[in-house]
Amino acid sequence: MANAVFSPRDFQAWVIEEATCGTAPTFTSNAYQLDVDSVAFPSLNPNQVASVRSRAGRVLHKSDFFQDNEMRAVEVTLSGTFRKDVGTTILMQSVTGSTIGTSVADVEVATAATGVSGLYGESAGDKTFTLILAPPDYDDGYNTVLTGCLCTSFTISADSGTDGGIYKFSATISTGFNPTTNNTANPGNNAFGTSYISVTGLSAKKVAAIDVVMTAFDVTIESPAIYTGFSSSGYQAFSRGEEISITANATVKYDLASRPIYHNFNGQTGFTDGNMFVMTQGTATDCSISIPDGILTDVTFNEGDAMMLDVAIKAVTGDQAPITFDLA
Repeated sequence: MANAVFSPRDFQAWVIEEATCGTAPTFTSNAYQLDVDSVAFPSLNPNQVASVRSRAGRVLHKSDFFQDNEMRAVEVTLSGTFRKDVGTTILMQSVTGSTIGTSVADVEVATAATGVSGLYGESAGDKTFTLILAPPDYDDGYNTVLTGCLCTSFTISADSGTDGGIYKFSATISTGFNPTTNNTANPGNNAFGTSYISVTGLSAKKVAAIDVVMTAFDVTIESPAIYTGFSSSGYQAFSRGEEISITANATVKYDLASRPIYHNFNGQTGFTDGNMFVMTQGTATDCSISIPDGILTDVTFNEGDAMMLDVAIKAVTGDQAPITFDLA
């Protein structure tokens, strides 16, 4: 395929749960494809020592170069169409600190969530996953395989003025292990889901406990990864950062119903209890989203053809799960 010309659409992304953290399972028949717009291969960023030493002359000597490709975190950002399928669910389970599985299930952040931590090499089939980035010429040995992965950021978004309002996703995936960049296996064979989810299916839309007319929204969960220790393949241990951040943004029509939101933000003294952000689909399991309790972090006027409000929300935890995705 030396003379082939490839499109970014030819490249694929697949995920599979690991039975041992940092060890790639056999993925030739049981990996799950993600519906990505294009694959963003990771920046490898190896550690290099390329400084001139005190030898004769002022040019780097051939004996003074050193490169290490183990002690670095590797990160990939993917985006595409949201599907209610196993591959997408694995990413959502990872970022929320839920048990990673092989079926579509409801996903939520627990009320006292701390994220997942562990050791690479540990037998734990619900903590990490493998990401396979497959060019169309995988038979020539150029798959990139990242093991020991954690999803550190996941966003669901939709805009009524773009692609008919279908749900999109973006995700950041991180690993503390050295990736393989010349794998030859053909990943598959579980293709991504076939159904779309759209804003046109929403039967209820609440922002700050108020029924609103909405044009766009996004919901993001961020849970940074921390790597410690060392081994011959990279870091030794993985854990999560000090905060699991859950935020939502919505653009809503400014009208008699929504205009109290601006005043409520100005006078806010505590959290909103119940229905802070609700996106309920007519078929509830088509990824209905619920943030019961939260605070307003910003409300601004958006001057377009019609006056709108841009509303920013941060979820808080208490006696209810701070966010729930209804998928099953």
